[in-house]
Amino acid sequence: MSHNKKTTLTDEKKKINIFSEKVVLGFIILFVVIVRIRLLNIPLERDEGEYGYMGQLILQGIPPYKIAYNMKFPGTYFMYALVMSIFGQSAIGIHIGLLLINITSILILYLLVKKLISSYAALAASASFALLSLSTHVYGFAAHATNFVVLAALLGTLLLYKAVSENKFKYYLLSGIFLGLSPVMKQQGLFFPLFGIVYLIMSYILNARTGIRSLFKTMSYLVLGILIPFLIMVVVLNLYGVYGRFWYWTIEYASAYASQVTLAKGLTYLLSTSVPLFLGYPLFWILSFAGIAVVRIYSKTRINDNYLFILLFAIFSLLSICPGLIFREHYYITLLPASAILFSITLEYIRNKIKIVDKPELFRIISYGLLILTLLTGIYSQREYMFQLSPDEITSKIYRQNPFKESVIIADYIASNSQFNDQIAVLGSEPEIFFYSNRHSATGYIYTYSLMEIQRNSLAMQKEMISEISSSMPKYFVNVNIPLSWVRYDNSESYIFEWIDPFVKNNNYSLVGIFDYLDDKTIVKWGTEAANYGGPKSENFIEVYKRN
Repeated sequence: MSHNKKTTLTDEKKKINIFSEKVVLGFIILFVVIVRIRLLNIPLERDEGEYGYMGQLILQGIPPYKIAYNMKFPGTYFMYALVMSIFGQSAIGIHIGLLLINITSILILYLLVKKLISSYAALAASASFALLSLSTHVYGFAAHATNFVVLAALLGTLLLYKAVSENKFKYYLLSGIFLGLSPVMKQQGLFFPLFGIVYLIMSYILNARTGIRSLFKTMSYLVLGILIPFLIMVVVLNLYGVYGRFWYWTIEYASAYASQVTLAKGLTYLLSTSVPLFLGYPLFWILSFAGIAVVRIYSKTRINDNYLFILLFAIFSLLSICPGLIFREHYYITLLPASAILFSITLEYIRNKIKIVDKPELFRIISYGLLILTLLTGIYSQREYMFQLSPDEITSKIYRQNPFKESVIIADYIASNSQFNDQIAVLGSEPEIFFYSNRHSATGYIYTYSLMEIQRNSLAMQKEMISEISSSMPKYFVNVNIPLSWVRYDNSESYIFEWIDPFVKNNNYSLVGIFDYLDDKTIVKWGTEAANYGGPKSENFIEVYKRN
């Protein structure tokens, strides 16, 4: 065969492989789109309600922390504002934004793993990440801040790899900017810029391919990029005059909040959330853990730097779920890209590096089989959620007595019976009511968790919330008497609970709505039926009052 014919056959084979990759990647994206479109109208939960309300305020020209307080950095608030400016201020609009962010993260992960390992590994990582990031075990249907952290972190990581490969300073700068955006989205993203810094130092120590002057220059560009989002955030908040309140809530209070959990309690949280996630996808996690060993032994040609890159990315991704030792389900989203990479490297190792004499194809079949089995068992375990249950049924099954469906009804009632300038107060942690009704809160305390915590400022916070509500005299007053909306401890301050009834009685409020959670059903009454209901019959209820 002539050289030209060999070249032609090789080119044709490459074209077929590229086409096949695109087809498989297209199916992965199509699967995500089908499932997420079904879930677009799922009611917002608390975090989404907070981000939605803050984003709504930004679109009205009101900066974060001015009339609504929380301990998270503001990046996700601005991302919500951007998403809602394009797709609308609704649960559907927010979840369309989540769909696009998730797809973009899948594509970036594919490009990253293709450079680090291989095309096959890239498809395996993309498929497994797509499946797990959809999972109920990480509340994958909700647009949590961790999704925005992952998007920024993956883009920064891909650019870091490109910077190291091509040794171009502009990519170090761009990498730093996106890695620096991760903690701006939420503080736990801080570990991704740390990953970039540590990787450059470790790579220099282990390889010593460049001089200290070159390392200093590349590090300068990376660190400058990391600092740019922080500096912009500080300047913008200062210009809006809210930097002091931002510092108190996101640094001082957040530090105290993060230090409340003991190691023993943290381990309890870890087991309660990680065990269901492992049992939901056991084969994925076994192969992912095996990837740690593969990283150590699978290092012949181009692999040394790549696998240092992978190992450090995995370590810092793991650290990103640990701050505060709370380990909530959606925190694990920041661990998923690294886990998917480790999973894919194990499959790549089985496919190419383990061979039996005269039967090299056997382990390729095993590798493909393990990938397909992992995906199919994962889809089967989540089949009701992905293909059968309605959005409301999913909310009821996962969140139980959390009033996320009821918040939609309450907000619709308030919006239909008030003016835009009317304020409302919600005694409870349901910021989604402010978002749905498009009404401002009479107090900056859009969560009541902090008021129940065993910390020195809890009583002062209760009094400040009471003072803000009393000064505003809101049109509507929503009393959410549901434990999950307060998380009250035995020794929590009770001052605010003693204040509620006298405030309602002494300020001409009348009951216009009630949700009474009985054992087998929820009684809902409005108007005169609510007024004549005779008060709640259970310990869990929501009361809606209107000021006459």
